[in-house]
Amino acid sequence: MLIKRFIALFCHIKRPETMPLKKTALVTSASFAAIGPIYFLACNAVAQLLHPAENPITETVSFLVYGSYGWLQTSAFYVLGISFIILAVALMLKINARINLGAVIVFLIGVAFLLVAGNHVQNPGTMITMSEIIHRDSAIAIVAMSPLACFLLAPNLKASGHNRLWVYSVVTGVISVVTIMLGFLIPTAHSSFLGIFERILLFNGQLWGEIICIRLIWTAFRPKRSQDENDISRTRLSQA
Repeated sequence: MLIKRFIALFCHIKRPETMPLKKTALVTSASFAAIGPIYFLACNAVAQLLHPAENPITETVSFLVYGSYGWLQTSAFYVLGISFIILAVALMLKINARINLGAVIVFLIGVAFLLVAGNHVQNPGTMITMSEIIHRDSAIAIVAMSPLACFLLAPNLKASGHNRLWVYSVVTGVISVVTIMLGFLIPTAHSSFLGIFERILLFNGQLWGEIICIRLIWTAFRPKRSQDENDISRTRLSQA
């Protein structure tokens, strides 16, 4: 069934020159935004292998920016930040609203990731610098804004016909809130398992962004059902 859906999708894809400008911008921005989470997860996995001394359970991903291969994790933060900014643009194009708070929050999350990338965390025991403060506050802002973006965008996704994304966005927000409560509000968990809780939050948010991008691209190319097909579907439902 899934293979048949993909075949039907590609059989009805329009050529770029026949696509409306707005749809072209939506597909292009969503496609670029989809690169960020994939790149981040790949770089994070490689960076962790290159830093075997860093404990992923207790240490956050921010400490992977040090060493000879630290640029890999730094680039991952930059690419992820840019991808969330582009995702905000795609959401604005899809939602058709002048100002959408959910998309604005996604944009701010992207900016916060750029600040995290440009300001490295300080090693324990060293003097706190302005760069450390910016990094810390930006990371806290990302944690706070992630579930907020999910909850704010959920009604807009539902209104624009994405019922499954609406449910998924709410579930993602709930997972984020529960993870925050367990990992950041409980002192013992915060001190002993901060790294794993942070990675859960990052993966949860990145997976949400990736699925949003894929769904936006899918619906942009999905052939619209004709009026006759809609009438037949309604007739079958009424006879069931």
